Order: sequence, then C-alpha cells, then structure tokens
Amino acid sequence: MSRPAPQPITPLSGATLAFAAVTIGLASFMSVTDITIANVSVPTISGNLGVSSEIGEWTITSFGIANAIFIPLTGWLSRRFGQVRLFVGTVAAFTLASVLCGMARSFPLLLGFRVLQGMVSGPIVPLSQALLVAVFPPQKRTLAVAMWAMTNMAGPVAGPVLGGWITDTYTWPWIFLVNAPVGVFVVIATSSLLRGRDTPTVKLPVDVRGLCFLALAVGCLQVALDRGRILDWFSSPFICAMSILSVLGFIFLVVWELGEKHPIVDLHFFAYRNFAVGTVAVAVGFGLYFAALVVLPLWLQEDMGYNATWAGLVTAPMGVFGILLAPFLGSWVRKGDARLYATVAFIAWALVALWRSNFTTDIDARSIALTCLAQGIGIGFFLTPLTALSLLGIPPERVAAASGLQTSVRMTSGNLLASLAQTFWDRRSRYHQAHLVETLTPYHDRATDAVSALGSGGLTTNQAWGEIYHNVLVQADMIAMNEFYMLSAAAFTIAIGIIWIAKSPQKPG
Repeated sequence: MSRPAPQPITPLSGATLAFAAVTIGLASFMSVTDITIANVSVPTISGNLGVSSEIGEWTITSFGIANAIFIPLTGWLSRRFGQVRLFVGTVAAFTLASVLCGMARSFPLLLGFRVLQGMVSGPIVPLSQALLVAVFPPQKRTLAVAMWAMTNMAGPVAGPVLGGWITDTYTWPWIFLVNAPVGVFVVIATSSLLRGRDTPTVKLPVDVRGLCFLALAVGCLQVALDRGRILDWFSSPFICAMSILSVLGFIFLVVWELGEKHPIVDLHFFAYRNFAVGTVAVAVGFGLYFAALVVLPLWLQEDMGYNATWAGLVTAPMGVFGILLAPFLGSWVRKGDARLYATVAFIAWALVALWRSNFTTDIDARSIALTCLAQGIGIGFFLTPLTALSLLGIPPERVAAASGLQTSVRMTSGNLLASLAQTFWDRRSRYHQAHLVETLTPYHDRATDAVSALGSGGLTTNQAWGEIYHNVLVQADMIAMNEFYMLSAAAFTIAIGIIWIAKSPQKPG
C-alpha cells in the first residue's frame, strides 16, 4: 500500500508558530555552533588522543571540508526527498554523529565521525531558513529570516564560549555529547508539528560529474585555506597542488553545471541580480566579520593572558543586539529599504574596526566587551536585510536551494578571510618585531636602563632580557592587529557600494 502524498506546508499561528520557530532555530544554532565549538579544545583533544596539535587541527578541517561540500547540495536533496523529511533526517543523523564523536577513543575514529557530522550538518542551516519562511505567514516572513539570521551570526560566537567552558569544566567529549538532547528534541518536535506535510518531491537523476567537480573544488580549497597558514602558503608544494586542483575543479564545475539539465548545484540563481549582489555583499561582510571573530580571541589568549572561557565571555556581548533587534527588524525590512538597513550594519562594523585599531595592551576587559557589544549592532542589521534582498523574486520552493548556495559561499568566504587575516597578522607582527628588536642591544641606553630596572626588581640579566623580548612580541602583535582593523574599517566602508547595486525592494501596496 503506497504512502499518501504529503500535504503542502502551511503557515502556523499562535503558540504553535512560536514553538516551531524555537525548534527549527535550535537546529540551525546547534549546527552553526559546531563549526567553532571544537576550536579552543584542539590542544586538549590532541593531548588526550596522543597526537600533535597540528594533526589535531584536522578535526576542524575535516568537518569544514565535508560541511562546505554538502551545503550546496541542499537544493537537489530537498527536491529529491522533501524539505521536512530531509530536515528531520539530517538532524537525526547529526545527533548520532555527535554522539559517535563524543564516544571516539582514537583519533582516526574521531576524524571519521567529524567527517560524517560535517556531511549531515550541511543541509540543516539552509533548510531551517526555508522551513521558517514556510511556517510563518507571508506578512511575518521577514521576522522568520531575522530569527534565522540571529542564530547564524550568534552560533560562531557561542561556539568558542561553550567549547572552552565545557572543556575546562568537564571533559572534551561533552562538546559533542551536548548535542544529543537538543537533536532528539528537534527531531520529535518537528516530526509532530509538520506531520503529513512536506514540499513536492521529484525523482531526479544524480549529477555524478557535478558532484565530483564540487567535491574537488570545495574540498581542495578548504584544505588549502585550513593548512595554508601552517605550511606557509605557496612556499609549500602541497598548498600549490591543492590550489591548482581547486581552481580547475571550479572551472569544470561552472562549465558542466551551466549545461546540465538537473545540476547538483544550480548556478542559474546568479542570473537574479539581487541574489548575485546580495551573495557578494554577504560574502564580503561575513568574511570580514568572521576574520575579526577569529583574530580577537587569539590575541586575548596569546598576548593578554585570557583563558578560553574568559576570551569567549568577553566577546559574547556581540550577540546582545542581534537578540534585541530580531523581533523588530523583520517588520522594518518589510516596510523599508533593505539596502539601507544593510548599510547600517557595514557602517557599524567599520566604526568598531576603527575603534579597535586604537587598542593598546593596557586595555581592560570592560572596554573590549564594549566594542563587542557595539559590533552586535552590525550583526543585528546584517544578514536579515541582505538575505531578504537576495531572495526577492525566487519562488518559495527554491528558497532552500538558493539559501544553500548562498550559505556555502558565505562560509567559504569566512574561512578564506579568516586564514588571510591570521597570515596578515603573523607576518606584520614579524615585521614589527624586526624593527623593535633593532633597539634591543646591550649598547642601547633605553635597553640597558630597562634591564637595570628589572634587575632591581629581583630578575637576573637573562630573565630581564627574556621579559623585554616577551614584551616586544606582545607590542608587535598589538601593532599588527591595529593595522588589520584599520584595513577592515576601509574594506567595510568600500563594501557599502556593493549593496546599492541591488534593485530596490518593492514596498507593500
């Protein structure tokens, strides 16, 4: 006996809508948080499993590669299996993979389970956006996008905080096991709320060549980005080979997919002017934001003496304005010009970057937290307007595919600019170290005075020179970070022009 065809997904109302929004938002938040939750725990995981920290970083790289490959497949998979069925299935698989990661007692096992976790988490974020849009009434759909945007921007912030706290307070397996109750709740609640409802399915042939080109292009790019800084970029033959393979993969992917009747990744979305412009703006804005999000905690831990938990807590206030603005921004974007609100985000981020470019090593935690709080203004005004702008004119049944493609570009941009930012910071720091060290000789009056002052405090001559050199490194890092934020401020300002290339959204009649 054949199963009855599912009914279309219809908007919900009242408490049922609120419950559905929380449920779907939790899934998105869980998936995005796992992108960064293991970052601060790599040294602990590596030590416990008997590998070096450099090898241990593959727990992050493997997840990123699998995630980046499977995000663009969301559109094809949702048309093949239905959005609700795919969403429930991927959340259930993600929960199982998280438990397996927590139970792994060897590094190869953990690496394999992280690959599985990255694969099945790929469709969760774009599908959560598509389902939120579907269950909200048309007049409230920009609020749905605002809620989805909030979870996506807050997740990378919450990841290091939760990861550091869980690792310091309990043990590292709990950074994965904590997903189990959340995932089970989401699966049960979504299955109950949307029982018998789903999007239409089509039995599509598998675009095997397109999938292979996608895996080659994105996989090699992700490896190059994650390992490039460690292996000194193009001085490494391995990074050169990965880069060449990635470029060739992207060329073959574009040529093949544009001529394929059932493409695994539908590049025709870029024919929509607003989608193309919005995706570029999202990539630039999120990339610069994510780069700052990576550099700031590194500086706090390496030079300012913060542990992982406190570095996360100091940066946590950047999520405040996103939470406060989410209930209102949907209505504002629907009634106003989304380009104007996105411009506010870029201006806010530019001003915060300019503020941080004047940091000194004497700055206290309160002042750093204030900059993060101000950065939250940009977070609140960024993704919602640009996503709403990008999806104008795209049919609802294709929202998941469009969102998957844009999410993939956004995450790839974040990884790219984060890697480049760390490389820039490292090389500029070395440059400033060389200039500062020129004054540190036993024959320089200022240096000898400093050694004498430290000696009167009880340090030996060698200890005094060691203390001076440590301070040189800290100051060089500080100058390099100031330069990074100065460049970021300029880039955010220039990027405002991209937003206004998009067509003006139609106002309600």
